[in-house]
Amino acid sequence: MLPFYIRDSDPAAKREILRAAMKLFSERGLAATTIRDIAKESGYTNPALYKHFVSKEQLALYLFETSHRRLWSRCNAAIESATDFDGKLENYIGEVLALVDEHPEAMAFLSENARVLWPKAGPAVRRHTMIALAGSLMSTAPHAGKASAVHPDIAAAALQGTLAELARMIQVGAVRGPALRWKADLVKFFRKSAA
Repeated sequence: MLPFYIRDSDPAAKREILRAAMKLFSERGLAATTIRDIAKESGYTNPALYKHFVSKEQLALYLFETSHRRLWSRCNAAIESATDFDGKLENYIGEVLALVDEHPEAMAFLSENARVLWPKAGPAVRRHTMIALAGSLMSTAPHAGKASAVHPDIAAAALQGTLAELARMIQVGAVRGPALRWKADLVKFFRKSAA
């Protein structure tokens, strides 16, 4: 199975460059990773990298946009596959946690680099934010809109923040994975908080 930031149509060299860049960016960060590092890790030369990407920054942005589009699409499909709030919430949380387990480096990369890369992302990516997706989900809660209910934006921020922090805690070993083992507890918690 290909990582979700690689397309089936990508040539072999591009696939290896993307894998190497994602590995290094998620381990070392953008600033500490050089084109030479990516070339060495991928087994290709600097000119081979420049054939596909004009700069390290363009490569990082490509990985960010591709990963974000796939994350958003999978989470949106998970929400749309259910008809009620409970099902939508369970599917959404389950999809995010599954992605943390399946593609930990990509999820860490998205989380760690959003502040730097999000403002550079194209309009098609910026129209589909995870916080808006979580907000649309939380606005379907049975008590949303009532005076005593938590505002859907606050509920969305709590949901997104909790999922991101849990992923980070698993990544650094502060909490035991896999991420999906926490699904039932998270669904229960957010159902209760939305009630």
